[in-house]
Amino acid sequence: MRRFISERRVSISIAGLMLVLAFVTGSLLRGPRVRLRPLVGTGLDAFLETHNPFSPITSVLFASGWFELLLSIAALVILVGAAERLMGWWRTLLAFVVTAYAGAGIGTLLQAAGLLAREVWAVRIQEFIVFDPFTAISGTLLTASAFAGPLWRRRVRVLGFAALIIVFLYSGQPSDLFRIIAALAGLVLGMVLARTLPSARWARSSHYEARSLTAVLLMITAAGPFVSIFTPARYGPLHPLGLLFRDQLPRMQTVIHHCLGHATSPGCHLQLALASINGPGTVLLAPLPLVVLIVAALGMLRGRRSAALIAIAVNLFLALVAAFYYGFLPAFGSDEVVSDYASGLEPVARLAVSVLVPLVIAALIAINLRHFTVRIPRRSMMRFIVTVVGTFVVLCVLYLGGGWLDRLQFRPAPSLLQLLLDLPDRFVPVGFLRLETVPFIPVAPFTRILYQGIGPVFWLVFIAATLPLFFSDRNRYSFEERDRARLLLLEGGGSIGHMALWDGNDYWFSADGRAAVAYRVVSGVALTTGGPLGRAEFAAGAVRQFAVFCDDNGWTPVFYSVDDEFQPQFQAMGWSTMVVAEETIVHPATFSTQGKSWQDVRSSINRAERLGVRAVWTSWAKLSIAHSAQIEAISESWVADKKLPELGFTLGGMDELRDPDVAVLLALGDDDVVEAVTSWMPTYREGEIVGWTLDFMRRRPGSMNGVMEFLIASAALLMQQRGIEFMSLSAAPLARRESASEASDGTDRLLAFLARTLEPVYGFQSLFTFKQKFKPELKAMLMAYPDPLALPAIGAALGRAYLPSLSVSQTVRFLRGRG
Repeated sequence: MRRFISERRVSISIAGLMLVLAFVTGSLLRGPRVRLRPLVGTGLDAFLETHNPFSPITSVLFASGWFELLLSIAALVILVGAAERLMGWWRTLLAFVVTAYAGAGIGTLLQAAGLLAREVWAVRIQEFIVFDPFTAISGTLLTASAFAGPLWRRRVRVLGFAALIIVFLYSGQPSDLFRIIAALAGLVLGMVLARTLPSARWARSSHYEARSLTAVLLMITAAGPFVSIFTPARYGPLHPLGLLFRDQLPRMQTVIHHCLGHATSPGCHLQLALASINGPGTVLLAPLPLVVLIVAALGMLRGRRSAALIAIAVNLFLALVAAFYYGFLPAFGSDEVVSDYASGLEPVARLAVSVLVPLVIAALIAINLRHFTVRIPRRSMMRFIVTVVGTFVVLCVLYLGGGWLDRLQFRPAPSLLQLLLDLPDRFVPVGFLRLETVPFIPVAPFTRILYQGIGPVFWLVFIAATLPLFFSDRNRYSFEERDRARLLLLEGGGSIGHMALWDGNDYWFSADGRAAVAYRVVSGVALTTGGPLGRAEFAAGAVRQFAVFCDDNGWTPVFYSVDDEFQPQFQAMGWSTMVVAEETIVHPATFSTQGKSWQDVRSSINRAERLGVRAVWTSWAKLSIAHSAQIEAISESWVADKKLPELGFTLGGMDELRDPDVAVLLALGDDDVVEAVTSWMPTYREGEIVGWTLDFMRRRPGSMNGVMEFLIASAALLMQQRGIEFMSLSAAPLARRESASEASDGTDRLLAFLARTLEPVYGFQSLFTFKQKFKPELKAMLMAYPDPLALPAIGAALGRAYLPSLSVSQTVRFLRGRG
């Protein structure tokens, strides 16, 4: 506890000061009293009245109520406390004061400039007195982002600014503007304090991080309208759009009271019509499209491409609806609608922002679509489409048929054409109905249920139909095929056989079901992930049958990264082979660090012992939140340093690390800091684990020298105790011994060129050299193909398999060898 307080002395002190001031001034429950407000608050009128130069800092020490006070104290202790741990107490105090002054000072000047120009927003908020601790909190967090690693720096900046901007667009209070200005000031101050230069280069992120950021951004924008629903102020440019997602139809008693004596006026006639259609169905329908977006965002966090596509479709739908109701109807609607919604420049700005926000989000998701790699079976997608489209058609027929047959229960009785024209309105939030006239209203129970019910039913069915797509592991891939492959893998599959279970693979099974091959088709080339799965005696037949299967489908079969024991088989088939990598095998039973040649490894083990670094064998599911967060940060830091995207195919990342069958070996320091992490894939024989294969390797910047040597040696000693037959340090693609990599023909020269080109970026040869410290047995891994003339196509397919998201500019740099 003493350490916790000492690391957060400034943040805890400010939180304590806020509590003391709240008690002393009687501001605990409802904020500062009337007399005190202009003295301690900030804003244009308050400053003109008191000329208090300290108002920017006093305003962030008071909250407007008890709930905001509790949130502010929690944010100070947790968020500002984390910032203080990053950049120290004096920088935190400096950032808190400077950004508070910048936010309030610059914001007040902008407000004054708006008043001089008679800008509508500035006039409406002129008398606001601001109390907002989150102005300084936002600025401090953005200042601290300059001291964070790539992962949290990007998260804080992207998500922080997104949240601040969305709140401003929907709420529009002066405090919302002050927070954005304070955040911008914090961004600049952080770069000054950290002595870093601004860069236009976007730090590269992994697939996992890219889709997480995209999903959270979608969630923020989907939650934005709720700000309009629950905030009492209505000043943001998107606030009217947000109100359309609530049931804001008038109550009958209220309308009768206001329209008593002049109920025949056009305005009262519209209000009476709207009040008569208000009911439970309208309340339920209003937020459902936003709920769909939030559910889609949760699915996107799980990597579902179907969730991303649905989010794009719903955002495009919302943009179209906003354009129609804020653009078309006010321009060509009835006189009262035109007078209320189409006068001046404000509706034009509202229309532009209301349409642009969902369009921008849809475009952002489309740009990042390649990061959503989790597929669902075609059968599941067809089931979803049939369910949604079928429900829509049935509800439409029910509304048209039932409404026509019972048309006398509407006032006035509609024609079939009027029912058809009214049909789209039944599926949009009722708030939009305030922007158009209501041609007829239901007056009987059945027609009211029909009128109010089909919209909520459709959206609820839509949400229910998405749940299996987004959250069921049975739809994450072809569940039955993956399960069959997993069972065969338990019988045998080689040291990299576990990669067959990774996303992106399809499966072929032999006629008797005793063997399987994992493969992916890229540009007409069927690339296998290792050799056949199953017992060794069935492997030879599986190779021949799979080749016939590919030929029947017009694909070029390529067995990639298979053991050299298949060499005679491929020769008998007349295929060509080449060594694409050399696997490094360590036998734990004979592993020892004795001898002069093991000096580096022994030194690493001794250094770890002196520094209190220990190796912990576990799995992702058993990690604490703190450890998993540190691993994500380490991985993102590694990815950000690369100038080309993260590799896939036979190289795992964070997604593969989360596999419950994969072991995780951590190097933990005395203070529980993750110094390095490795992951190990199991190899089975007759249901028993006989080996582990190294996949994921990352180390924290500034970690102990030799931490990877320590981890690998610790893994070997642990496997020695458990009687494991072999430990594979895996094979680095295109990396081989010098004697094995001498260019003897065109193919080898091409591989040598690719190795030289990729080396500055990914360091495969350096990794291969590093593994030699453990005196491994080298085992050739082959690529086998039927026709040498297909090599250019095979090379292109391999490039797309490893780098599916490679852009044109990155391809040019890749070919030039610049990385």
